[in-house]
Amino acid sequence: MSPTEAIPLLIVVLLMISIGGGDVQEMSVSFQGDNDIDSLADVHVVAGGTTTVSEDATVSGDIYVIGGTADIDGTVDGDVTLLNGNLSVQNGATVTGTLQTYSGSADVGSEASVGHISQFKAPTPSSSPAQQIGGFLLQFLVLGAFGWWLVTRHPILFENVGAAITEHALVSSVVGSLGATTLLVLFVYMAFTLILLPVAIVGLIAEFLVVLYGQAVFGYLIGARLPIERDGVATIVGIASFLLVLELLGLVPYLGGIAQLTVAVVGFGAVLNTYFGLQRFEPVTIPGGI
Repeated sequence: MSPTEAIPLLIVVLLMISIGGGDVQEMSVSFQGDNDIDSLADVHVVAGGTTTVSEDATVSGDIYVIGGTADIDGTVDGDVTLLNGNLSVQNGATVTGTLQTYSGSADVGSEASVGHISQFKAPTPSSSPAQQIGGFLLQFLVLGAFGWWLVTRHPILFENVGAAITEHALVSSVVGSLGATTLLVLFVYMAFTLILLPVAIVGLIAEFLVVLYGQAVFGYLIGARLPIERDGVATIVGIASFLLVLELLGLVPYLGGIAQLTVAVVGFGAVLNTYFGLQRFEPVTIPGGI
């Protein structure tokens, strides 16, 4: 597993360590190769390769497995958590704390000594029409209320962002993809510092809200083309139509997901280009250029 692929699960590990009162400054991560560990600073994360606690080794600390393989032959004085990848606790090995498994493959020998084994079983998602409709209506109510309020109070904001989407879609898509990726990486690295972890969480939430803002603007653009005189009502109908189209796109394998991602990226870039709609976006031109 590459560092980029490990980012989502590393965020989960950081949150788990922080909640448990651990020190992320003392965390070590292995991404590749064969690694034999005989001591731990506090926490070790296995993200790739093979990490082995040899038979005659005793390590104190917690081990998180998010990729690769962890092979425990000796003693781990702490907890072992499996989020993804492979975990093997051989016969004669000892884990004094809790062995928690969320996903991945775990093999615990019958003669291994484990303080406590906890297995997380994810609830089976319900695909009942009632729940799907309920989720759609909840999303519509939130975006619809936001869109109606903004278009009736400050319509210029939607107009500016909408113009950036329709007139400069390519620029918005480039800015959106670069901006969203850069901010995501920034917030992830901020999360490695315990002091900045709350800031990183707030930043990720804010990034998600910007995506929702872009979706509301797409609904506004659809509503503006409908034969409805009242802007607020037209925006609400447009948002409902837009969300319905997104749901239908989700039913199309691969291409539907690509289309949904493209829409989110363009909307994100348009919001950034217009400073959340406060300023109309005009691309920079070269004087005297062709």
